[in-house]
Amino acid sequence: MEDKDIDVMIAGGQIKFDFDLLEENTIEESPLSKTLIKAVSYDWIKEEVLFVVVKAYHDEVIKDMPNLSLCGKKMIDWVLNAGSGCQTKIIEDCEDIISRVRGISTDKKIIAVFYSDTPLLDKASFNNFCQYFSSRNMNFIKLSRGFLVKTEFLRENYNIAQGTSELDDKCLLIMDSAKKINYASNILYNNISTYHIKNGVIIYGQNTVFIDADVEIDAGVVIYPNNIIKGQSIIEEGAIIESGNIIDNSIISSNVKIKSSYVENSKISENKEIEPFSKIIGQEL
Repeated sequence: MEDKDIDVMIAGGQIKFDFDLLEENTIEESPLSKTLIKAVSYDWIKEEVLFVVVKAYHDEVIKDMPNLSLCGKKMIDWVLNAGSGCQTKIIEDCEDIISRVRGISTDKKIIAVFYSDTPLLDKASFNNFCQYFSSRNMNFIKLSRGFLVKTEFLRENYNIAQGTSELDDKCLLIMDSAKKINYASNILYNNISTYHIKNGVIIYGQNTVFIDADVEIDAGVVIYPNNIIKGQSIIEEGAIIESGNIIDNSIISSNVKIKSSYVENSKISENKEIEPFSKIIGQEL
């Protein structure tokens, strides 16, 4: 079979994967969510909030912490995803982060500052933080990792006391150890598989199936234990992914059956049955 360059087509919403459709958050409910009266709409947030991500480094854990990949996304991208829809800015960490943020030019009314080492921050938690802050007409609130501040207040006050955190949430757990990174990775993988199950994918042995965040899977796909589906792969309706496959940046078309094989940067056309232990790289079958 002649090798070919495969152009993997990615759906429009695929890269901005989040867990908004999940009915239950995998992370334990926080005191914040218990006291908050939810707003009808969070549309105001994208118009009024500047979402700032501070690049955090923990060289004793891993030198390039912001670019560490969890479930197929860089850690910093997980945090940026929480603020998708807002104007965003990335800055480097420094000793006086308040002064650094004060120097940002923006016409947004509120600046929300988070760190790149909190990949469990999601859109729902970010929206709740903003609503909590706004509904109480606060000028400044210190979070366990980051803060929210009114832009006008920040510019007019040079002695903001950061103090202790008023709120705590497990979504702001800092990834400053290998143990915490593994913990976060397990939560994210579980959320991803739960998301696909809700959308009609049958996953046997959920704890042994690892699916990256940007993988797209149609309803009706069956996935057996011990599979790794990576990158921006697409699995189409009716496919049966039996045990023991690694599928990376590839398209598995409708009604394909595959077992114990390695597929990378390839496309398998519909109705194919792949021989066990196949190695398929850069091909269209």
